[in-house]
Amino acid sequence: MRITRFFVIGLAFALVVALAGCGPAKPNVVKIGAAGPFTGQLSKIGLDSLNAIKMAVEEFNASGQLKGMKVEVVEGDDAADPAKAAAVAEKFASDPALVGVIGPMTSSGVVAALPILEKNSITLITQSGTNPSLTEQGYKVMHRVCPRDDDQAPAAASFIVNDIMAKSVYIIDDKGTYGQGLADEVEKNLKKLGVDKIARAQITSDDKDFSAILTKIKANKPELLYLAIPSPAQAATIIKQLAGMGIKTAIMGGDGIREKDELIKGSGGAAEGVYATSIGPTIQSVPEAKDFVANFEKKYGALSMYSGQSYEAANVLLAGIAKAGVKNGKVDRKAVLAAVNATKDFKGVLGVPISFDAKGDLMGSAIFVVQVKGDDFVQLKAVQVTK
Repeated sequence: MRITRFFVIGLAFALVVALAGCGPAKPNVVKIGAAGPFTGQLSKIGLDSLNAIKMAVEEFNASGQLKGMKVEVVEGDDAADPAKAAAVAEKFASDPALVGVIGPMTSSGVVAALPILEKNSITLITQSGTNPSLTEQGYKVMHRVCPRDDDQAPAAASFIVNDIMAKSVYIIDDKGTYGQGLADEVEKNLKKLGVDKIARAQITSDDKDFSAILTKIKANKPELLYLAIPSPAQAATIIKQLAGMGIKTAIMGGDGIREKDELIKGSGGAAEGVYATSIGPTIQSVPEAKDFVANFEKKYGALSMYSGQSYEAANVLLAGIAKAGVKNGKVDRKAVLAAVNATKDFKGVLGVPISFDAKGDLMGSAIFVVQVKGDDFVQLKAVQVTK
């Protein structure tokens, strides 16, 4: 009898719990992936970019464009490691509700993720993957909202020769897909412009003591040191050690070093006057970005160098999802890909309309030259990219 009573009580409790769970059904969900370095040396720019993607999704969901469905962000921390980027891509591909990915942010990460996402018809839009090869391999899912290194390098070389008027250049890269690729392009374009005194050295992403290379630079006496590395924190260390050794030379870097907290604060003031190329405008200078900047800074604090481009990339993908629409309670990956491929004159926060060519490259863009002045970067000039 006691067993029966306990059984009845237990059954009644289970029924109450079951009934309590029978509330309104959750709305259907479509997912996008955010792939980037959310831990490790590049985590500052990675997390700020992730926040920009989340902001775009929150605004999209609030607009109600997707007829009762909500978009969710699935985070994929690749720590700027190609092996982890491939694992993140596999995780994304295994989720049938996931239809597109913003990132990876590094060129090497994009290289690792592309075959996996291509196989599964998952749209990829990178905000900062600049290596030219990414869009030269025939992948239909590949897109980027930034210029390529073979656009960035000619602009950098032109500025080095015609504005800084340097006749001898020392180039450092980190052996990576981005760093070495950019360094090769810069060297090639410097030679085209008549600079024949070019020396090169390589570091690894883990290096912290650069005294051996800086000793060679001191002996070489270049008029400019070019840093083709993706880590602004590592660039700050090089610049600080350079100053500590009393080496005086102009310094310029690619878009990878343009992060004010890590480069300017991290160098303890030694970065004053440093030049960099930027693959997007200084977002605070773009009238169309005024509300985005204000909202982001209110919620998350200062923007990093790719926050605006991450927000733009997310909105391009979300527009593609809205255009693909909901059919039978789902959003189809191939329909999203077709919609993103057809993107034409999307007007967002970068100040230039976004359109993709057949390779997934931008149709028309600009490279910007910035310089450290005080506690921030000041935009000096824009160089239009022509295809």
